[in-house]
Amino acid sequence: MNAKLDNITTQYRKFNENQVLTEGQLNEFIDYFEDQDRLSRTQLSGVGIVCGFKSIFFDAAASKDAAVMREIFKGKEIEPKDYLDTIVITQGAGVTTDGDLITLRRKIEKTVANSDKKVIETLIDFDTNAYRYYRSYESDVQYSHFNIDKQQIPLLEIITQQDYDLLKSQGAKVDDFKDVKGIEKLSDKIVILYLESYSNEESPCEDADCDNAGAEQVSNLRVLLADSKVAKDLLSRGDAKDVVYELHNRYEELFDNLPKIEAKRVILDASITTPSQLKTRFYDSINAVPALVDGFDKISATFNLNDTSINAKISSLLNTSTLSLGDYQYRYDLFKDLIDTYNEIKGLLLHLDAECCPSINSFPKHLMLGALGATLELGEKTDLRHSFYHSPVATSDDENYERVIMLIKRFIEKVNKFKSHNGPVKITPSNLYVRLGNKAVPYYYNVDQPLLAQWNFEKTKTDRETYNLSYHTANLATDDYVKNPLNYNIDNYDFYRIEGHLGLPYETAVQNINDLKVKYGLPFDIAVLLLNKGEKRDDNLPSEPRKLSIEDLRKQLVSISDDISMERGDYKSTLFNLSKLDSDLKLLNKAAFTAPGSDKEVVIVKEDPKKEEISTELLSDFLERKSGLEHLAGVERGGLFLLIAESEANNQVLADFSLPYLCCSKKDPVFLVLPASQLCQNDAPIAMTIVPLDGEVKAFVNGSTPVPAITQSAGQSFFDPSLVNTAYFGQTITFTVNDDPVDVQMVVHEVPNVVVTASTPVNGESPTNPTATVVFSVSGNSNLSGFDYSWNFGDGKSEQVNDPVVTNGLVKQTHVYNLTAGKEDTFTPILTVTNSSGCSKQYVLQPLKLIGQSTVQCLSSMEIIVQYNQSLGPCPGGHTCNNAKFNLMANGTVNLGLVNLNNLGTSLQPGQNRPNNETSGPNRINSFLITPAQAQSIADTDPNGDGFISFSLVCAEAVCHTGVAWTTIKLGGNVIYNGCPTNNFLTINPCTGKIKP
Repeated sequence: MNAKLDNITTQYRKFNENQVLTEGQLNEFIDYFEDQDRLSRTQLSGVGIVCGFKSIFFDAAASKDAAVMREIFKGKEIEPKDYLDTIVITQGAGVTTDGDLITLRRKIEKTVANSDKKVIETLIDFDTNAYRYYRSYESDVQYSHFNIDKQQIPLLEIITQQDYDLLKSQGAKVDDFKDVKGIEKLSDKIVILYLESYSNEESPCEDADCDNAGAEQVSNLRVLLADSKVAKDLLSRGDAKDVVYELHNRYEELFDNLPKIEAKRVILDASITTPSQLKTRFYDSINAVPALVDGFDKISATFNLNDTSINAKISSLLNTSTLSLGDYQYRYDLFKDLIDTYNEIKGLLLHLDAECCPSINSFPKHLMLGALGATLELGEKTDLRHSFYHSPVATSDDENYERVIMLIKRFIEKVNKFKSHNGPVKITPSNLYVRLGNKAVPYYYNVDQPLLAQWNFEKTKTDRETYNLSYHTANLATDDYVKNPLNYNIDNYDFYRIEGHLGLPYETAVQNINDLKVKYGLPFDIAVLLLNKGEKRDDNLPSEPRKLSIEDLRKQLVSISDDISMERGDYKSTLFNLSKLDSDLKLLNKAAFTAPGSDKEVVIVKEDPKKEEISTELLSDFLERKSGLEHLAGVERGGLFLLIAESEANNQVLADFSLPYLCCSKKDPVFLVLPASQLCQNDAPIAMTIVPLDGEVKAFVNGSTPVPAITQSAGQSFFDPSLVNTAYFGQTITFTVNDDPVDVQMVVHEVPNVVVTASTPVNGESPTNPTATVVFSVSGNSNLSGFDYSWNFGDGKSEQVNDPVVTNGLVKQTHVYNLTAGKEDTFTPILTVTNSSGCSKQYVLQPLKLIGQSTVQCLSSMEIIVQYNQSLGPCPGGHTCNNAKFNLMANGTVNLGLVNLNNLGTSLQPGQNRPNNETSGPNRINSFLITPAQAQSIADTDPNGDGFISFSLVCAEAVCHTGVAWTTIKLGGNVIYNGCPTNNFLTINPCTGKIKP
């Protein structure tokens, strides 16, 4: 059996008038559009199981199955007992790679009305099918997807009770069918829907009617069972390969087999008093290197991006036994980066369901539904079941494969490009709560073009990879806002990477960081924590004078100078030596040159041991007051950056941590959080979160002008925007807590202030659809054109007008109200005005009372003409009549006058006349005019109370002939009725002109 799409028809002929069509032309036409329909499904929508097709065997002896059965049939008009000991499959939908749309089917036999002929109909409108019988299945149609070495695998076909009864009624052999409850190891079976498609041989035309000649195209849906192990063998070594399933199943299997990895936090406590103990905390947090190597190896192998050297490099870089005090922090950061990328790849694996141009021969005529009774729980993988593989046009996940490839390459680049740097202290804006690719590229990488190309997917895709931010700017874009981002708007950044300070004396690091903080006005603070006090110093004992040797100072200076000129050592060790020399040189400011002794020594006066240029605190003391230290390689906006050194003597920076709030020395911090940074003047007061809880909050404009917008209720502080003076709208409001400033700002915006009026309604002239036109005018603000107007006219209709035209200081809006004639309606228009700041105000107008204009005056020209006219009649079913009299009735109770159809040529009766001024003849015309007053009076007699008049002709004699009166009714000179009346022949509303059928 060949797939329909193996060879497609690419053209067809258009037919000419009176053209004799050949079978080739007609088949070409059908084939072309069938191919296009199939291609549209597979290429533009997708292939696989869309929904449904859940299966279960309901074992009458298993209580658990009965419970499941009750749940499935809950609320359905189905007898659960009919499903016992059957395989139940729910209705579903799926598309094969040949473009066949598959749903479950149910065949029924019906007798054609008024004949003994029976026909087979196929239904799909049902919830479930229950399959009770099975037999071995051997296909007469070769289908290589069921073959291994050209031999079909063992398959069982299952059918429903209806199918069984239908086959039996048609005389088909059913002895080979058995009950499905007798199938061994049902739980090891998978369900397959197979669309058996073939063409029957054309039968010869044996009679004069050959309209039904032609080869019948058969499409039978078979429901099959196969052993799971055999099905897996079929996929791995069958005659036909299901490349779509194999590819996406490989992704799912990869996801299931990947280890779960998360980086451990570096948690500090008071027991850490030495650099080696601090290093051990970082060491212990690099905890999953073998799992990371194993997981990435599986990923790279699956996507054919193996790098044989990468595993060894990972192990080498993260070998904790070789970590030095100089860069163990950055190697831990590399470990976190790799895990972030690994987990991002893993998270995308189950979203690689887009398939561009799925292989036609993957599953052209079948769908695998998975194991019988598979739970199909949300998020769980089901083996041997076709998922739905979307076309790229139908999903936003079509780029995920590209993302995965880029992330794998980024992982490799990071391992290859890790590098210990020596450079000045720098601060780079970044983000904290985002994926790694949206953060600045860290300091510890060699930031070259290959790394940049794999860092951020969106930027690389738009050829903007050099616009990532980084400590290293040599290979970035030349734009100044990329090279020097702190000079520009950084509102979109919530984090500052601080790098280049490790290994420096903490005094030097603090000074450099503070200089940058002040230069760029950055909102964070910095502090130093020491692991130990160093040499113990008793401040109660008299301090001996310190001495400096001029010769020692000279030797230090010469040594440093030689290192610099001969480029010996490294940048950080040179800075460290300069810092120690600087500390000694500062003591010269306190020298007592009159002191006795060698001329090569200078005696230094006693120093105040408590006086420190930079405030420090022991880590153990700090942790008694504060917790929550995190190593982030930087600090959040408004946070505290903490440098850690061993002691004042051994003052090199070993690591850095941060807190998400400002904390000044040993003083309790103040803290304020607002749920919004911008409000409208008519917004409700918002609650403020304050630390300390009893702190006093004050608000200011321009840093000094108080804003009395802080209120108290039940011990809670609120900011009330309605209390802000109009002069401060749009200005930045700052806050203090206990007179200490906090990094919180607020802007209050003015709401629109307009005046809305409605014009006098103008009624429309319509006999059947009365209207009233109202013009609304908006005035009172010079910025009317900058507003958005949302109109609700009170009649169920609305309109949105953005930035309308302002004419003579007014914005006008016209609306036409549809009314009911003679009825008063009330409408309450509402206008919502929104300004450019997003602030809005609602205006409810005075109710409009509008009355629909009556159409009774239109009926003042209603003329009713009843006549016997040979040229118009006689009416159908009637006959000529010499004399017939009727009463013209309204609503069955009001007699409008006598109709006399006298054909004897006698003198005219009252109300009669002859047409065209004839002096004699059989044609008689009876005319009646109805005044508005009459119309309204008669309408009031409508038994339904709807104001309608029903006209009828009622015999005025004992013997009366029907069907002899031709009646014409004119309204405003236009004929609205013309015919032979029977019973109530016209029902009309005199106020609206509406006619009931």
